[in-house]
Amino acid sequence: MPSTVILKPALLKSSLLVLAILLGLGASGQGAKTFIKEAEGFAREGNLTEAIARYTLAVQVDPKNLKALTGRADLYERTGKSSDAANDLKALVELDPSNADNANKAAWALYNLNRHAEAKAMCDKALAVDADHMMALQCRTRACLALKDLDCAHASAEGALAAKRTTDTHYLHGLVALERREYSKAAEDFQQVIDWNYLYEQAYVGYAETQLKMYEGYSASTMQLRTLDQAVSKTTTALELNPRSTDALFTRSKALAYQKEFARAIDDISKCIALGREDVDVYHYRAQYYHGHGQHQNAVNDLNKALLFSPDNAQLLLLRSECKEKNLDLDGAVKDLDLAKKAMGNDTAFGPEQRRDIENRRTRIAKQSFEMGRESDAPVINVLEPYRTGNAVQVSSALKQVKVSGYVRDKSLLDRITVNGEAADFPKDERDPQFITSVPLSTTDKAITVLAMDLYGNVDSVSLAVVRTEAVPPIIQLTSPMVGADGTVTVTSGKTDLFLEGSASDESHLHAITVDGVMASFIPDTSRSEFSIKLSIGGKDRFTVRAEDQHGNTTERSFQIHRKAEVVAQVEKPVPVRTDKPADKPADKPVEKPVSSSTGVTWVIMIENSDYKNFPALQGPADDVAKMQKAFGKYSIQRTINKRNLTKQQIERFFNIELRDLVRTNKVNTVLVWYAGHGRTVSGRTYWVPTDARKDDIYSFYNYGPLKGLIENYSESVTNTLVVSDAAGADPSFYEMTR
Repeated sequence: MPSTVILKPALLKSSLLVLAILLGLGASGQGAKTFIKEAEGFAREGNLTEAIARYTLAVQVDPKNLKALTGRADLYERTGKSSDAANDLKALVELDPSNADNANKAAWALYNLNRHAEAKAMCDKALAVDADHMMALQCRTRACLALKDLDCAHASAEGALAAKRTTDTHYLHGLVALERREYSKAAEDFQQVIDWNYLYEQAYVGYAETQLKMYEGYSASTMQLRTLDQAVSKTTTALELNPRSTDALFTRSKALAYQKEFARAIDDISKCIALGREDVDVYHYRAQYYHGHGQHQNAVNDLNKALLFSPDNAQLLLLRSECKEKNLDLDGAVKDLDLAKKAMGNDTAFGPEQRRDIENRRTRIAKQSFEMGRESDAPVINVLEPYRTGNAVQVSSALKQVKVSGYVRDKSLLDRITVNGEAADFPKDERDPQFITSVPLSTTDKAITVLAMDLYGNVDSVSLAVVRTEAVPPIIQLTSPMVGADGTVTVTSGKTDLFLEGSASDESHLHAITVDGVMASFIPDTSRSEFSIKLSIGGKDRFTVRAEDQHGNTTERSFQIHRKAEVVAQVEKPVPVRTDKPADKPADKPVEKPVSSSTGVTWVIMIENSDYKNFPALQGPADDVAKMQKAFGKYSIQRTINKRNLTKQQIERFFNIELRDLVRTNKVNTVLVWYAGHGRTVSGRTYWVPTDARKDDIYSFYNYGPLKGLIENYSESVTNTLVVSDAAGADPSFYEMTR
């Protein structure tokens, strides 16, 4: 169906005028004049939007019309469209290079947009026409200062001062002298401004900044005290003129900090932040003041904010390391030193001596941290695989190599874990790590011995007797899709996902069922179970189903994927209806059934844990329901299931068996899970805390990371899954990590 565009009357009139011009109904010059006249009329009436539109039409008709560009630039500036105004002013300069005033206006517009290099170029064009153009000289001075081109800034400031001695030219001359470290000249310039105009606020701040630079260069305490007193006095006067001056507050805070008046310095710089100034400098300096005042955690908090602006700032990282050390967060201090070393790279600002000091400091803190953490408790080993009953493990009599896995709990980091003398893999930077290895096991071996030693030499070992069991592997059967006699599964050529269903059985209990290494949904620890999984088959020509029982016996079956072209349906053309006969009375239209949501049948699962055995009880927040409604607001929900105070075993059974069967039976398309309760973050992984969890045992927590994939493998009908964790954690980063 063709679309229809409706034009407002004013816009329609403008469009018709442009069309008339394009058709040659009037000369282009006459058309531009008409639009300019209309623009001026709209401007007088205060309708700036329409005025800009008319000027734009004039420019389209006559791109070189100076009056149209000038008028539009002025209105852009008045309506806050500074970038557009600057571009129009630049266009004016290109069209009329002899107009120094336009070049000056363009320069200031660009300078205010922080386009300093372009601003300097416009100043050069203005000064090429009028070498003594005062405003262009001042803009060029500021632009060159921003570009750190001190020679250019000095020449421009000298030119402006020579053209006319005013408060502004002396002030700019003082700024340049300050940057050139000519502090006496800078002080004279700023004082001259104050003498001529005692209301010139920025001159007081400039004078105070000059005194602070002098303070840093003096060694005599008397001279240092005098400069600080003058800095505080001048900024105080500036604040009397303008109590909301963030520049004066910031400079006075630095002077007060030099005087060791940290509480007053913190108060001043906090007012800066309250007045809206938030940048890396204010947080950096306030962190220094907090550090000097002994409030090291506050300093760390401010440095965290400063590092959001400049994450690779080595100075900020070094200061945060120092604050963390004072706060006895020694591991954090070491990490920040490592980050600072990485951020330094080949920066020549950090010399060899400073780098050696940092390395020595790191060694000292690491040693101190090591000694502070010294303890004498032995590790605690828990073996998960092979299948264990008491102090014996059951291993298939057919296996000559056995996988051994488990975890070790210890207050400290571990140095090594061995199984029958062979090193096991485990993350050495994690506490309570999980280990895994595969070791040879002959028929004469009677035991598997696991040994763990922490960094302080505390040792524990577990020796488990080996009991050889049956060697019958599991039986695998694929029920969907259909499998050909040659083990081939046929799919359409465009299919990228394949939903597999099948069953596995074994004399012993099943331990794992995977497809191409991905765990399928099945009921563990049973002798027979159905399984299902949604498999991505893009780029694959085969897949492998693997089942393993609790004794290590395994079966693998590979299936070939055969792709066939999709059948294209033939649609018959409708028979044309004769129009020379009266049409029959139309039949009543059938009542349309409401179209279901794109999410289909949608269920919400609410898991609410509050009554804990080893954790503080939680009072459910009053706005939990509102949060859930907001999170799931775009879904049409057919059923909500509430589960409260679940243990780990109950959580695993619910998601592995109960919910899977319900979803399959009811052909649910979308499953939304909401969890409210305690949460923990360990080594970058986030966990839900069941009601029976133990504080010192992460393996009693529930790792919900794979949950989304598990639900997607329930049934082919499941197309959408969302897991929301509204969990309370002690780790400050937990909130960000789980949302």
